[in-house]
Amino acid sequence: MPRALEALAAFILIVITLPLTLVTIFISSVFIGFPPVYMSKRIGRYGVEYTHPKIRSMKGGRETGRVFFEVHRINCCGRVLRRLHLDELPELFLILIGRMSFVGPRPLPASLLKGLDTSLRERVRPGWTGPAQLLLLRKGRLDKRLQIRLDSHYVRQRSPCYDLRIMIATLSGVCRFSGVNLDPGGSADRISFGADLDRD
Repeated sequence: MPRALEALAAFILIVITLPLTLVTIFISSVFIGFPPVYMSKRIGRYGVEYTHPKIRSMKGGRETGRVFFEVHRINCCGRVLRRLHLDELPELFLILIGRMSFVGPRPLPASLLKGLDTSLRERVRPGWTGPAQLLLLRKGRLDKRLQIRLDSHYVRQRSPCYDLRIMIATLSGVCRFSGVNLDPGGSADRISFGADLDRD
């Protein structure tokens, strides 16, 4: 999608969703914690670190960077916000200013990218959705190495038509998504990550 068209679409969506965003921020501040907007550091285009805002969906506690090891911090309100992806509404502002795109590799903390070849995915802006997110919507689980491979595949194949197909598939997937698998022992990747946490 051309950058100017993407910025215009982001601005329109910000205006349309502003009441919903404000309600979500209020719900988060009352039922989850303060401040209601959570800032984290993510890796963007060219490997540049930037501040990434999301509406808080988890109570305070130890942060691991992998939600399946922090499930005890998510209450019923947080589950609803995450299920409906309302916590991601502030990312529209990142699309507006050019830090993100509607479609691309999902931005990740630097700690989750150690030891992985991310050179290809860092050629493009991180995205609100992408092939890896589609797999997560379908399966409820996503290995980080598989995510890197899917992100790299997207960079090689990306085109306006491909982006449009991904966005349509994402909307469809959100409507029928049953939830993320939060079992910390559900894959070799998670077991290995948990062992690293225990050694810290």
